[in-house]
Amino acid sequence: MMNRKLMYVLILASLATVLVVNYYSPLESLWMLLLIPAIATVVLFPTWKATITVGLSGFFLMVITEFAFHQEQMPYQHAADLMITGAVEWVVFTVISSFRIKVARLITELEHLALTDPLTKIYNRRYLDLYMEKAIPLSERREDPMTLIMFDIDHFKTINDTYGHNAGDMVLKKVTRVIEGIIRDSDVFVRTGGEEFIIVLPNAPLEQGIKFAERIRKTVEGTRFVYKGKRILVTISLGITEYIKGQDLNQFIEKADQGLYRAKETGRNRVVVI
Repeated sequence: MMNRKLMYVLILASLATVLVVNYYSPLESLWMLLLIPAIATVVLFPTWKATITVGLSGFFLMVITEFAFHQEQMPYQHAADLMITGAVEWVVFTVISSFRIKVARLITELEHLALTDPLTKIYNRRYLDLYMEKAIPLSERREDPMTLIMFDIDHFKTINDTYGHNAGDMVLKKVTRVIEGIIRDSDVFVRTGGEEFIIVLPNAPLEQGIKFAERIRKTVEGTRFVYKGKRILVTISLGITEYIKGQDLNQFIEKADQGLYRAKETGRNRVVVI
């Protein structure tokens, strides 16, 4: 936050300096100093919309200010030099902005890759850790309920051994898509590894979570999974628990994991509450 404030101060200070310098100097080339606040702005807002807006604003500021400062002594040559300076400045600014935008997009893509599972495209365990660092204190402060569902795909190893790993990948992706069609926008859906998943339901009491978990179980059970013309029967087992004040993330997950273990031990394709 402090860095952004410093950038705003830099933009305003450098813009004021440019205006003062060009008020006292007849050199058109000094308007190139506008690149400083312009580039600083694009560093904060690395988009083409910001680039075009800042570029045009800087050009018009230069022309209007120069006319206001030196209108009584503005020969054609001076105006021509001013246009050349503006054009050169625009080219330099566009090239630098283009590089900054590409870097920003690359950083965004890398961050997205670091926080998502490459197969299913949903969040991974690293994202869950980062999310829960904020979600748990917020839940405690507001005294909002929060429910966690842990589930895995029943007999997934058998599916891989019988139909092949490509079939297993298909099942993982289709289960993910089916559940994505059910969860709320506020819910957090994570693949923690292998065939194991976690769903965090913020602001949802245990009773609501149980109904939701049962809906997921029935939806997966009723979905057709077909690989190379062969029907694959897919079910899931789920453990569910509600957050208790004072728990850390590992304790929260461990309770849901205990429910998942019991669901598997007692016949699978069921929801167990802990």
